[in-house]
Amino acid sequence: MKKVLFIILSVALISVSMLPAAARNSMGLISVSVTDMKKAPDYQSETVSQATMGTPVEVTGKEGYWYSIITPEGYTGWTTEQNIALLSDGQMEAWKKSVRLIVKDYFAIVTALPEEGAPVVSDCVMGNIIGKGKAQSAAGFTAVVLPDGREGFVPSGSVVPLREWMESVSSPDGEDIVATARLFLGFPYLWGGLSPKGLDCSGLVKLSYFLNGIIVLRDASQQIGTGESQDCSRITETLQPGDLVFFGRGAADSRGRSVSHVGIYAGDGMMIHSSLRVRMNSLLPGLEDSYTSKQIVGATRILGCQDREPGIVTVLRHPWYF
Repeated sequence: MKKVLFIILSVALISVSMLPAAARNSMGLISVSVTDMKKAPDYQSETVSQATMGTPVEVTGKEGYWYSIITPEGYTGWTTEQNIALLSDGQMEAWKKSVRLIVKDYFAIVTALPEEGAPVVSDCVMGNIIGKGKAQSAAGFTAVVLPDGREGFVPSGSVVPLREWMESVSSPDGEDIVATARLFLGFPYLWGGLSPKGLDCSGLVKLSYFLNGIIVLRDASQQIGTGESQDCSRITETLQPGDLVFFGRGAADSRGRSVSHVGIYAGDGMMIHSSLRVRMNSLLPGLEDSYTSKQIVGATRILGCQDREPGIVTVLRHPWYF
């Protein structure tokens, strides 16, 4: 499976090199708090994922006012021109070297002036990356610049310097992953969701790991092929907090294994996952809160594998961020 994932990422890079020169190797930054990524350049097309403000993306094509993009983990989709800021190579390098901030609150509002009730410039969500502004900060507010150049102010307690954040999450353990996932208990399920505005099952995994400095693949069917495979038949004996547990159809029939759901093991036979909403359920049979709607088909350990294989990379070592 790991070889398959490597081939997929390689094919994506090759396909970019075959594009017309005008659409090749362009880089951009998502410039709104959250943008949907569509399967096709059409508002009625399926939402396959999302990308959040400050995420660096590669632009691989254009159709009307839609851009096809590749996210840092290699996921592809379409977003509109209003939601992305195109950057030259020089601008991208300047952004990577600039003082950036990461939003640590669930939600934050960027206002035109450093005062409550000022006109709104944009909203932000947890995990958004924005620039440190050049304007004079005021008491309780920090000057910021958004990826598309809009300027404003956010409450100082809502952001932390990106480098400082990187140092604080440089060595996360499983309990850190679980604690982050717990922040979203009760938040709504959203197909393709990847932010506090709504999360699908693999989106909860991806966001929980990203907020601990690790980029993982997007879908459950991809995530199961990364990390170190674990014996899921003895859950309480072999799994550790932060491990991923996968559900679907086993490989006993001619159709082969199919992965349709993922949760984060939280210890003591419990997992946290996004199903209808983000919630806790037992993985042990016979209990009132047992999650028995799907069959367990695998488990994997992500921690300890970062920067050692394709599909698991720290933000600090991803060349699109630093």
